[in-house]
Amino acid sequence: YGAAVPPPWNFWWSDMPMSFAPQLIDALCHSEIGEGSLRMPGKASGWSPDSHFEDIGLPAPSTGEWPGWTMVHDHGVVKSSLMTLGVEHHHDGDDIVITSAWEGLLEGLGLEFASGAVRVAVDAGPHISDRVTRIREATDTIAKEKDRKEGIEAVRSVERMRAETAARQNGLGISETDAEGRAAAAAIEDPGPEDPGLLKAAYSLLDDHEVERSLWLVRRLSNLRWEDSVPCRVGSRMGRPEKAGVREMKPMVHALYPIGESGGPQRLLGQAAAKGSVRVEMGPRVCNKCGKDTPHLRCHHRLSEEIEECGGRTSIRKRRGDHNRRRMGQRTSVPLGKIVETKRRGLGLNRIPDRIKAVKGLISVGQTPEPLEKGILRARHGVSVFRDGTSRYDMSDVPLTHFRPSEIGTPWQRLAELGYSHDVFSEPLQTDDQMLELLPQDFVASRSAKQHLLSTCQFVDDLLIRFYKMEPFYRATEELDLVGHLGIGLAPHTSGGVLCRIIGWTDASAGYAHPLFHAAKRRNCDGDEDSLMMLLDGLLNFSKSILPSGRGGRMDAPLVLSTRIDASEIDKEALNVDCGWSYSKAFYEGTKSQPHPSELEDIVDLVDGRVGTVGEIRGYGWTHDSGELDSGPVNSSYKTLKTMEDKMLAQLAIGRRLRSVSAARVASQVIESHFLPDLRGNLMAFTRQKVRCVKCAHSYRRMPLAGKCIQTTSSTGLGLGASQEGGALCGGNVVLTVSEGAVRKYIKITSEVMERYGVDDYTKQRVGWMTDSVDSLFNDDKVTVMTLEDFI
Repeated sequence: YGAAVPPPWNFWWSDMPMSFAPQLIDALCHSEIGEGSLRMPGKASGWSPDSHFEDIGLPAPSTGEWPGWTMVHDHGVVKSSLMTLGVEHHHDGDDIVITSAWEGLLEGLGLEFASGAVRVAVDAGPHISDRVTRIREATDTIAKEKDRKEGIEAVRSVERMRAETAARQNGLGISETDAEGRAAAAAIEDPGPEDPGLLKAAYSLLDDHEVERSLWLVRRLSNLRWEDSVPCRVGSRMGRPEKAGVREMKPMVHALYPIGESGGPQRLLGQAAAKGSVRVEMGPRVCNKCGKDTPHLRCHHRLSEEIEECGGRTSIRKRRGDHNRRRMGQRTSVPLGKIVETKRRGLGLNRIPDRIKAVKGLISVGQTPEPLEKGILRARHGVSVFRDGTSRYDMSDVPLTHFRPSEIGTPWQRLAELGYSHDVFSEPLQTDDQMLELLPQDFVASRSAKQHLLSTCQFVDDLLIRFYKMEPFYRATEELDLVGHLGIGLAPHTSGGVLCRIIGWTDASAGYAHPLFHAAKRRNCDGDEDSLMMLLDGLLNFSKSILPSGRGGRMDAPLVLSTRIDASEIDKEALNVDCGWSYSKAFYEGTKSQPHPSELEDIVDLVDGRVGTVGEIRGYGWTHDSGELDSGPVNSSYKTLKTMEDKMLAQLAIGRRLRSVSAARVASQVIESHFLPDLRGNLMAFTRQKVRCVKCAHSYRRMPLAGKCIQTTSSTGLGLGASQEGGALCGGNVVLTVSEGAVRKYIKITSEVMERYGVDDYTKQRVGWMTDSVDSLFNDDKVTVMTLEDFI
């Protein structure tokens, strides 16, 4: 059929220097084949991970050194050849054993297995000898041409200097002098190469050899069709590391309720309530039932001794000039202690949690707090709140189109109840190992999110029972109880959530979903990080009235919710997803010339060609099975390695092993793009920092003259900073917020990296200048500490 040898039998022939072939052929001729494996006796003798072979039995190449990716002096010619070709093998004592696809080696190198032994079918010697001779001759031809051009340029340089000297002596200006020099140099003619055709052929031969290497030999030793298995390589670098974690405010918050400084450094609601009343800024509202002023959504005033709380709905109190104000709040005194006790009894709790974390102040336009009951119940279930009132869990985006029930931890019976009745081959779903096509709005969550989502569901159920006086909804106690429930997917910097359904779990620190789902969130699946929240949590607790009033306050908030994905309405990038089951021969032949992808769109089955039909969301195919869904490392080394030094050295160590990476350039880029900006930023932050009281957490732009905190405290419930007479000073110790260690933290590792891997002079000078700046800041340049030994 004219098809080329496919993987895994087609190795990376264009990577292996042809001079390695004779030793590899000899090793194969002395190999043993049995039980489906090929064994090379003694070819691992003397090898170790730290071995170095100075003499490899080959003369130096015409280029002066072997390609760095071969690492031939570390492994020897035979093992280096196998590694360069991408041949999977292992050691058994002193032998090298190839367990599969060794037939491709024999065929490609003109060998055959007959009569129980490997023997030569086509002699490679004459081809190699002729090719090497022609390459050396071509190299000599190009070297002679280079010497000839250098000689002419030397003569031109002398004539140019002579003409420029004469021009200066004659008093000519700079431009005239330069023109005289160029004219004198141009007067020396270049007769050209002796044989232009021979020189052109030499360049063409070396260019072809640089691309083909051993592939040229394979094509002459075998009657089969061999195409380059690695015509190009795609380079990449690490972007954002994977993440799966709770989206929290810093510091963590349970209740979006202001308590000012009364809660201490940890902003504890109980500590503030113990002071009785607190003065905070909240928006003025009026009760529709009793007519009294209150800052809450429900009136907190008592109508009588028998009724603990009015509970009437409130509305915003209009004031003159409100439309010109950024925030509507006013300083008011709130009987927090009584309110908390009333809320406790209203929720039917024997006691409230000890550590309920609130906020110092509200930053919304109306500055209206959310119901305090929500914060109490969140703390009871260990659930934090984000600035919009919801509880979220962040996960890295990973696209997924197909899965097996066994991969997501959900029994096939449960998936059948959710609509997965047949597998991709139209067979009824009856086992956990059948392949299923993912529905476009189904979501596979990280298993690390399980406890957070369960706690959120339990919080919502408790909220329904104790606050809204309704029946619970989720009743979830284990991860399988969450399967089938709806959630909201939301990307940062957007204001539109997308409805999804949880169908299973993965051990990876990521969330798997359909490419159309990620695109609907305005994401392009390149490692972005989005959040997941339970639908009922969003419906009950999200409110536009508590969003920040500053720029961007309405971003990263579910202002709208898309309940159904329409492929025609999402970003076109997601429509470029390949959903075919196979590629045609025309596609493979067309890629040989490396055309622009748009030139082959017509022969590839893309989602874009299915828009407007049921095929835009169903019937996706795949060409290669990728194995288990989360079979790789659960977390990358960037997360498992603790210190920045370990991460940096690990990155450079792998960089030295990759043929496409220059370790010195990586070192320079990391220093230039990460270490130096961080060092400069920390240095600037140190010089502009504030000081902070360790007792009350108040910060100062400048150190108080007293050398300690001068904020006043009061036992009357007015909180820190009150100006009433008789208040005591805090007196807490005042410390820096940016330390010397934070500024110097990257200097040592930067110096070690520069010494070990070498960087350009410009980077060295920048690092030296920044280091001197840091030393000048923390060391007294005028004071030299000396000892008696300095004078001996």
